[in-house]
Amino acid sequence: MIRPEAAALLKRWFEPAVALTVTLVALWIVGLPDFKLNWLSVLLGAPLAIAGIVWLRVAIRRARSQGGAGEGELFVEERRVLHVGSFGNVQVDLDDASRIDIFAKGTRASLMVHTPDGPPVALPLGADGVDALYDVLTGLPGMDTDALHARLARARRAGNDEIGAVWTRPIPKTSRIGR
Repeated sequence: MIRPEAAALLKRWFEPAVALTVTLVALWIVGLPDFKLNWLSVLLGAPLAIAGIVWLRVAIRRARSQGGAGEGELFVEERRVLHVGSFGNVQVDLDDASRIDIFAKGTRASLMVHTPDGPPVALPLGADGVDALYDVLTGLPGMDTDALHARLARARRAGNDEIGAVWTRPIPKTSRIGR
């Protein structure tokens, strides 16, 4: 019998393990020295290796961000995010967002989404379904999800607080009226 914690850990990191296996097999195909049609192995293996590396990167992000810490659940439909939690439900449309701040305290972190017509909405990054939130955040103009993940990792490693803006809606360029 396997312990529930170990089973949860294996389930969490299963996708990155499969992605790593695909990437390594593709790199092995590319590097086959005894294969008579070496150009064919490169033609077949190189795109598979590139796809495997991209998949591995996304899978590692998903595994790191999987919640389940009792912080509720996030539902994403197009650009609208609904957080169902123990303190109630909140909904925010990311098309209306003017700024997104990060609030990380140790292992817990939330994104505070500011809109012009109401108070900021907290979206916990430990909630179930947070991987869909990351997918939607990549569509925001100028959003750097790598910087967001780096700040989260830094806060979790150091165990200290991380507070600050991670995205601000860019000001549209105005047309010049006169010369």
